[in-house]
Order: sequence, then structure tokens, then C-alpha cells
Amino acid sequence: MTFLDHLAELRRRILISLVAVAAGFAGSYFFSKEIFRWLRMPYDKVYEKVFHVTPDLINTNLLEGFMVYLKIGFIGGIFLASPVLFLQVWKFIAPALHPHERRHVIPFVLLATLFFVGGALFGYFLVFPPSFEWFLTLTKGEHIQATIRMEEYYKFAAWMLMGFGVAFEAPLLVLYLVYFRIIQPKQLIQFWRGIIVGIFVVSAVITPTPDIGTMTMMALPLIVLYGLTIIISLFMAWRTKGEKSVTNRQE
Repeated sequence: MTFLDHLAELRRRILISLVAVAAGFAGSYFFSKEIFRWLRMPYDKVYEKVFHVTPDLINTNLLEGFMVYLKIGFIGGIFLASPVLFLQVWKFIAPALHPHERRHVIPFVLLATLFFVGGALFGYFLVFPPSFEWFLTLTKGEHIQATIRMEEYYKFAAWMLMGFGVAFEAPLLVLYLVYFRIIQPKQLIQFWRGIIVGIFVVSAVITPTPDIGTMTMMALPLIVLYGLTIIISLFMAWRTKGEKSVTNRQE
């Protein structure tokens, strides 16, 4: 394909992705109020635990609620359309792959969607509660009223969910780089110190609190996934080596 052909293909994939997100938006916006109630549930529970009252989020302008629900529909549309988005990514890179490599489209789409949604759920259930508790107890007893705007809470929660979802895509990306022989399993082992430091740096950026506990809660599952990635990549390399040996014997 020429450079212009690649651009035309990229435009096509982007248009299909936008249509998918728009369709997901149409479905999720109808339930935007229910989604936002679910999104703020960890905050409400921690607030009640710390202050023993139910919190109220505030609006500072007339359109704030409408805009937040609109954005909730957009984020929901991304999650609903994520299988289509990952499919478009695969189809864009598929022309550069060998025929036997293109058959991985279904596993790639399923695993990418699973890791993306799983990362977001991990952040929601295991990172949100301790983060909120740290923030709220920071000013408790200081005669400071803990209030938050609806827009601010949406930005915080949406950024966190998307961040965790994208971060959990890293192991899958590494496995396919190993499968396509762009990197070798021994490189994953050789540079383990730098990779672990990088994981903690990414965790510090994604997690909202500066405490080590919350950062570690984000880093530990990524380190576990990194270890599993090494084991799986070594198995893939061993299997590929065995298949080549069989082929050479037959020849």
C-alpha cells in the first residue's frame, strides 16, 4: 500500500470507530443518570463512612448537569464500542501481517476488551475507595466542608477509569510484540529493573493520591501481569522453536 492508501485506510477505520462510539453514546446516554449514580457510589459510601452523612454534589451553573450527563454518555459509548474499536485497530495493522498471524483477530479483540474493561473495574472497586478515604480524612476535623462539583467528580472518575483500562492493555501489547518477534522474551527478563520502575512511575501518575499504599495497589497487579507475560512469552518462544525443529526435520 502507498502512503496515501494507508491514510485512506486510517480514515476509514476512524470513521467506523466514530460511528461505533456514536451508537454506544446513543445507548448509554439514555441511562446516563443511572451510570452516574453507579459512578459516584464508591464516593458516597466512603463519605458516609467518614462523615456519617450522605454527600451532595453541587452544580455551579445551569448547564453543568446536562454537560456531565452528555459526557457520561460519551464515556459509556467508548466502553460499549471498545470491541469495535479494537477490531479497527487490528484491521488497520492486518495488511502488514502474515496470513497465519491475521487469524488472531478474534482472540485479540476479546482479550483487549477484557483487559480494558477489567482494568477499569479494578480501579473502580479496589482503588477508588481507599483514594477517596485518603482525600476526605485529610481535612476531617479542620472545620472544612467537603464538597465537590458534579463536573469535577466526573473528570476525576472518568480519567481514572480510562487510565486503568489503558494501563491494563500493556501486557497484551507486549505479548503480541513477542509473537511478531519485534522483541524477545530474554529482553523482558534482562530489563526487569527498568520495567518495574516504569510500572511504579505509571502507577504514580495514574493514581490520584500521593500515598505509597494506593500506588502499590495499582503497581502490584501490573507487576503480576508482567510476570505472567514473561512466562507466556517464554512458552510461545519454546513452542515456536519446537515447530521450526519439526519443520526442518520434515524438509
